[in-house]
Amino acid sequence: MPQENETPTKKPSSLFRLIKALGIVSALVVVEMVGASMLIPSAEETEQLASELVQAAKGEEITSTDVETAKVEKGVVTKEVELLTDNITRFNPDTDMTLNVQFSIYGVVLADEEAEFLLEYATNSNRIHEQIMLTIHAAESADLANAGLGLIKRQILEKTNRTLGRPMLREVVFTKLNFVER
Repeated sequence: MPQENETPTKKPSSLFRLIKALGIVSALVVVEMVGASMLIPSAEETEQLASELVQAAKGEEITSTDVETAKVEKGVVTKEVELLTDNITRFNPDTDMTLNVQFSIYGVVLADEEAEFLLEYATNSNRIHEQIMLTIHAAESADLANAGLGLIKRQILEKTNRTLGRPMLREVVFTKLNFVER
């Protein structure tokens, strides 16, 4: 005989299961983002790694005299040298927008190497200008809007030193950067 007081078991609603699944997926995404942010290198670490890779590619011994170390060492005298002042206008047909960029770029070299740098720069100025122009042309609006311009500076530094044949340029400095997207 069936008993009349038995209560049927309640099944969780499909809305509750959906919310539970979304909560689990959200928690996993947050954990992955936190883990990734801890593993992604900072701009300084990326710059140091890039200089070490350039030295290794040239077969040079990797030393600790990277850009940051050169700034900290006492008695290091540097000079600023103008690399390029120009204006670029480019049209992006995908977004139907025109980007106008005005900039002045200086390079920082060791005072002892200034004469040698100027000689190498005069010999390779057209290639250096081309590399700078290509870097600015390839830059996204977000890269240009970045306050430190870290990515663009690293790219110009690496391309210029590669063109010169050795790391003579220690730092890249923007003294003027204006861009308008219309």
